[in-house]
Amino acid sequence: MAKTRVEFRTYDGIILRGDYFPAGVENAPVVIMTQGLTLLKECYIDDIARRFQHEGIAALVYDHRGWGSSEGNPYHETNPSQQAEDYHDAVSYVRSLAPKVDPSRVAIWGIGHSGGASIIATADDPRIKAAIFHMPFTYGRLDAKSMPTGYLEEACRERETHATTANHKRSYIPVWDDTVEQARSSEGKDRNGRIPWLHGEGLYGFITGGVDRSRKAGTPWENSLTLQSLYHISRVEPEDWIAKIEEPRSFLYIAAATDVLTGELSNHKRVFERSKNPNARFVQTGESHADNYFGNWESCVQEQVQYLKEFL
Repeated sequence: MAKTRVEFRTYDGIILRGDYFPAGVENAPVVIMTQGLTLLKECYIDDIARRFQHEGIAALVYDHRGWGSSEGNPYHETNPSQQAEDYHDAVSYVRSLAPKVDPSRVAIWGIGHSGGASIIATADDPRIKAAIFHMPFTYGRLDAKSMPTGYLEEACRERETHATTANHKRSYIPVWDDTVEQARSSEGKDRNGRIPWLHGEGLYGFITGGVDRSRKAGTPWENSLTLQSLYHISRVEPEDWIAKIEEPRSFLYIAAATDVLTGELSNHKRVFERSKNPNARFVQTGESHADNYFGNWESCVQEQVQYLKEFL
């Protein structure tokens, strides 16, 4: 079955755009999906949406505000708290698709930083029956420690400048290496002397594979993130919301054996254990973050399909 390009409006009037994968039956369950830090809807997760579709589960995959096909200002800014609010509006949109979908069988899905946003959204939205937190971002303190030296302090100075002067120019940083040579170098500085947040040859291979897919789909991507994104990310603690997701609702928490992007397996287990929900489920699958995208993909997707069929 083909996908359809769709758009919907947020509470504050921003148009978010994505792809809808119909299940082909009436009153189907539906899962809402977004990508992680700087990635777009075509970067790997559309394959997972197609698998859900094949299993009779409709899927909506959309770009975050300020990214890819979606509207939003400032462009290329990530704010997990705002992304959680946008999930609420996506839920309203898919519920409006009845009778194609069953409004009482809505799930949300997030990975990495959108996984953190999905934890917050699920905790605050009783319309969400189930959720999949795929190797989620769990607390800003951890990310703050991994940011290149000086970036977070620079973000705070920028906020002070904006608040006290007429200078409202925004600063941007690279998140990923631009070339394999940069990825292999010890410092990893780009042509502007900026150090990317996520540096290394393995990470470079991961992002270039995803970006190639978005470019083939005609969706623009840039290796650029507002400096204020670091401020927004550093101050949010998604783990504090997980205990609010109570039965009869449920969630599936997926973690990899080793994950340089979202933290150690022991940390993910600790966060999961903050939930006392008997319907919650923890699965460790894949050797690494990227492995659950494509290396160990089949096993990971099977876990998700089985969970959604059970709880939706």
